[in-house]
Amino acid sequence: MNPTARAALLTGIASAAAITAATVAPWYYQPRTLTRAMQRRWGYGALFEVDTDEPLFALTFDDGPHPPYTDAVLDHLAAHDAKATFFCMGEQIERHPATYARILAEGHEVGNHFWDDRIGVTLTGDETVTSLERTEALLGDANPGRLVRPASGFVRPEQRRLLDERGYQIVIGSAYTSDPTNPPVSYMKWALKQMLEPGRIVILHDGRKHRRRTVDVLPDVLDEAARLGLRAVTVSELMKSART
Repeated sequence: MNPTARAALLTGIASAAAITAATVAPWYYQPRTLTRAMQRRWGYGALFEVDTDEPLFALTFDDGPHPPYTDAVLDHLAAHDAKATFFCMGEQIERHPATYARILAEGHEVGNHFWDDRIGVTLTGDETVTSLERTEALLGDANPGRLVRPASGFVRPEQRRLLDERGYQIVIGSAYTSDPTNPPVSYMKWALKQMLEPGRIVILHDGRKHRRRTVDVLPDVLDEAARLGLRAVTVSELMKSART
């Protein structure tokens, strides 16, 4: 290959790598400027984070309950005197009622994460309502704030209207390392520590698939939060601390 062709090839590879990095990176690390821009642009009434003067942040877990991972998460939370919000899937509550009961017994909060892991935006309006209501029936009285996190985090305008009509508060989040894709534990620890700030809502997963990495990350994140003087609370408690 002649030098000119080689230079053109390397330039093309570098450009492709840069485009890929720019596209993929936000799924693994979100500077606060990015999440605030996302909330302004795509917020549709959803909660990404809370503007607060208090040293608080929220831990959230999706796709459970799912032993043994949810149980391990609960053990770590108890050891650090931390609270969290678990966005539960209806079919997982049905499969693991004892683990769901433990979440509530230990003082944590629950929210609606639809019935199963189908991507939320693919559901019809009727399917959306059915998925929500079946899950809400199993949540019982444990979700008075009507918190919901759509599967995949996005909803169509029609679905947003259905959620609004039923009094739901959509919760997205602002600190996410895409743990379902199993990035290295060392990276997850680093990224989450960088994103630990007052008002942040951390997104992790405790169910559906192998979640050992998520469990392994949690103690280090909670230790770092304590070092920074931050306390992990439920989404509802974080919302109450909002600056007025």
